Amino acid sequence: MNLKFQPIEIYTDDPFENDLLDRENEVKNLSVLLKNLNSPAVLAINSRWGTGKTTFIKMWESYLKGIGAQSLYFNAWETDFSEEPLVSFLGEMNEGLESLIGTSEKSRDAWKKTKDIGKKIAKRAIPVAVKLTTQGIVDLDKSIEDELAETTSLIAGDAFEDYTKAKNSIKEFHNSLTKLIKESSEGNPVIFFIDELDRCRPTYAIKLLERIKHLFNINGLIFVLAIDKKQLGHSISSIYGGGIDSAGYLRRFIDFEYEIKQPDKETYIRSLFSSLSMDDYFKKREKYRDLVNDKGHLLKAFSLLCECHQFSLREIEQMLASINLALRSAAENEYIHPALLAFLVVTKNVDPEEYQRYISNSEKETETINYLYSIIPEKRRLEDFECARIEGFLIAAKYGRYSEGANESLVRHKEITENEELSRKMREYSRRVLLVASDPVGMGRTIDLECLVARIEMLSQFKFSDEKEG
Repeated sequence: MNLKFQPIEIYTDDPFENDLLDRENEVKNLSVLLKNLNSPAVLAINSRWGTGKTTFIKMWESYLKGIGAQSLYFNAWETDFSEEPLVSFLGEMNEGLESLIGTSEKSRDAWKKTKDIGKKIAKRAIPVAVKLTTQGIVDLDKSIEDELAETTSLIAGDAFEDYTKAKNSIKEFHNSLTKLIKESSEGNPVIFFIDELDRCRPTYAIKLLERIKHLFNINGLIFVLAIDKKQLGHSISSIYGGGIDSAGYLRRFIDFEYEIKQPDKETYIRSLFSSLSMDDYFKKREKYRDLVNDKGHLLKAFSLLCECHQFSLREIEQMLASINLALRSAAENEYIHPALLAFLVVTKNVDPEEYQRYISNSEKETETINYLYSIIPEKRRLEDFECARIEGFLIAAKYGRYSEGANESLVRHKEITENEELSRKMREYSRRVLLVASDPVGMGRTIDLECLVARIEMLSQFKFSDEKEG
């Protein structure tokens, strides 16, 4: 059985083989855009954390390589242990541009010179404060000592000379890199994909943006940044203060911005069922008459809750992994009440207080039903049978088998069904709730809430490692 999601395999010969979100058309359309884009340029792929940006740009980069375009992928978050992003970026370029540099002596000489100048610029960026504030405790190599000694001339009044050296170094870097691109890329742009920028330390993220702007703003280079613009804005504010216009600051670095389309959640969840071998699990249950529709009910109820909570793809994966663990602890012929299970797992993660209120022996279900109404808009609630199923289960699990007038929730729904002045949809919804509440399991059985809660609480003993990228 699969209990954990595995990273999606992306192949150069067919990058969309495992495309769960129908990204192929987006990638191909954007590739045409890049081909016709005047360089230098920076394109931002904006989407909140956990919505599949990493998979998107990895598919895109793989597709570009497959059609012969020159591209390079750089995960900023994996390198933010470094104080100077330029060092990390040049290191990745050294490996990634091997095919571009090739065996041409001119290209190799141009790249060597580019690296040497880049190292010099990076060393100059090391603050004098490292040496001064540690009173010599930090041991630096001789080349850096020399650069620090040179940089300390600022304190002695040589600011103009230092500025001139820095400016000349940047100009040399531009010229050398331009020569490399001209010699090697045959007039085609080189695409740099920068991923996970919004997960980096604020200082590192901003430094990297500034390095891209000042050092790599040359013809033949296009940068694609995968970002959560809102989160990156917080990073900018944490460095420059809350009064800064973070959106305006970002516009200095970004020429174009693209929002990746929101995938159909139910289609995505169906694919996740297969990834976790849940299809096989439910297949075994289909031989039991009362359990034959469990898979469909779980899919519909969970999809409804994910849509109404506006979960990211990452959040959907995490919730479904928890539900999958709870399912695996049940025998194949055991009642698991999928709609109720999905609601309780989601509520435990989203609103722990509401979850605790419902499972408490002393509390009624009425507050939880109000909570259900608050997260699912009325129009959607009245049209979706799974919402009525969830509500019916919430009532039945607290009060056992239905008996007319047993509690205020049932009385309310019975009154609605008999009120001809109310809309047909409202009366139909209440009839559905009463139907589920009257016979939630079949054959006169009741819901064992204690057992269901024990399965969910067991999940608290597991620690889920979030190793995947955004």
